[in-house]
Amino acid sequence: MLRRTLITQAALLCTLAGSASANVFTIDWLNMSPVPNGQQVPNNSNYFLPGLGNVNVSYNISSDFFHGRNVEPLLQNQGFTSGPDTYNWTNHELFAATLLTGPDPLVAVPWDVTFTFSGTVNPGQIYVGVAGLGSTTSSGGGSTIATVNQNGTYLGEYIGPNNWGPTQFTGGPGTFSMQNSLSAPGGVDPHWNTGLAVVRIDDAVSSITVHFSHIRGDGAGVNIGYIPAPSSAALLSLSGLVAFRRRR
Repeated sequence: MLRRTLITQAALLCTLAGSASANVFTIDWLNMSPVPNGQQVPNNSNYFLPGLGNVNVSYNISSDFFHGRNVEPLLQNQGFTSGPDTYNWTNHELFAATLLTGPDPLVAVPWDVTFTFSGTVNPGQIYVGVAGLGSTTSSGGGSTIATVNQNGTYLGEYIGPNNWGPTQFTGGPGTFSMQNSLSAPGGVDPHWNTGLAVVRIDDAVSSITVHFSHIRGDGAGVNIGYIPAPSSAALLSLSGLVAFRRRR
């Protein structure tokens, strides 16, 4: 009887542990209003992100680019599933740039944007979202590539019903990059746009810089999001479960 009771309790704990591992997270993306949609974001400007505080946005980009705040209707109120977890959001926007001029054959042009926080943020609370990466075999071929020099975990992306290419994520110690996994002639989807790919930053950071290697004709963008640490109630529930296991 004791053995059967212990087996039943063990099965219950496994069920509870499995349920606890499936979470729903809401990503709060940085809102750069009152800058109007489609207008240039002032360099070295500050925006408030609830729960995180002020975020400074600064960038290095040439006058060959058209750049600004972009609110894409197709990316609002969306999300995706990553393993047992669900990530969703309501409002979303991008610091976006489009390169309309450049040499032929294609030569990628660099630019970068930095998001600086008011203090050091714990690992696992900052998320980088990149969308619109193009890749082509035309004019000598080339791809727009976004790179971040931090440790990151690729969670997934939202593509939905859109004719966008999936993101190719390449990770390594202290760095990761993203680009379109498809390539074909011309500037049409799916090889000319990627969905919104999301990477969790696994380091404690006081700033995040996203470096772009950008090909002519492409428009791409990035933003950072925030998820607070687990609530004290959730931690208390987990600690109670651990204590219960210890007593048995």
